[in-house]
Amino acid sequence: MSLPQTKLRDTFERLRSNPKEIFLLDGGTGEELFRRQVPDDRKLWSATALVHEQYHTILEDVHTDFLESGSDAITTNSYGVCPGVGFESDDISKYIAIAGKIARRATQKSSGANRYVLGSLGPLVESYRPDKIMSHEDGVKNYMRVCSSLAPHTDAFIAETMSCVEESIQVLDAVARSNDDDIDMLTGQQQCSLLISYTLDPNGNFRDGEEVLNGIRRLLEYAEKKRENVQCKIFTTVY
Repeated sequence: MSLPQTKLRDTFERLRSNPKEIFLLDGGTGEELFRRQVPDDRKLWSATALVHEQYHTILEDVHTDFLESGSDAITTNSYGVCPGVGFESDDISKYIAIAGKIARRATQKSSGANRYVLGSLGPLVESYRPDKIMSHEDGVKNYMRVCSSLAPHTDAFIAETMSCVEESIQVLDAVARSNDDDIDMLTGQQQCSLLISYTLDPNGNFRDGEEVLNGIRRLLEYAEKKRENVQCKIFTTVY
């Protein structure tokens, strides 16, 4: 296991034990790309900066500037590279790997210590739509493809804008299976941690109507069954 990943797990432990500890994520990469004149393609969205090579430098600069502004971690620009946008399997692997490489280059250029790359795992079909998620096995298979392409370049995965517990369980399963296939030969430990973030409805429930406390309880119980490959911690987050 790489040193940055080990340090990141130590950071997570500090966050868990000290409520005053802060771990600062980056801002909205897509909006910043558009502000810097990357075309606001309403189909590809921020993935435009991956598909068209002339925007790779701008993407790297965005990552670098977030780090120089104090972010402890940057998120790969892979959120929109998914089947729902129209990407085929080979293209998904290709562009997600590019996203990971660009993000890693930015941390290598950063003047700060302990800067991390979080591999973005977004909805596969459409954001905020629990009614459109894939079947469990199809979802896991697609997320495993993303994990495989991101893992060499990231220190942890982050599931973003999950609309319901089932959607996040697909991610959890994919990461657990990927970790099972990718054990560090020196330490015997798993390669990547997983952070999960959700989008809630106006009533503070998951987008399918399930109450948050019930859903989180189900998620933790499910993760406990896979504890050989998954460790779960809950952090206080502020947006």
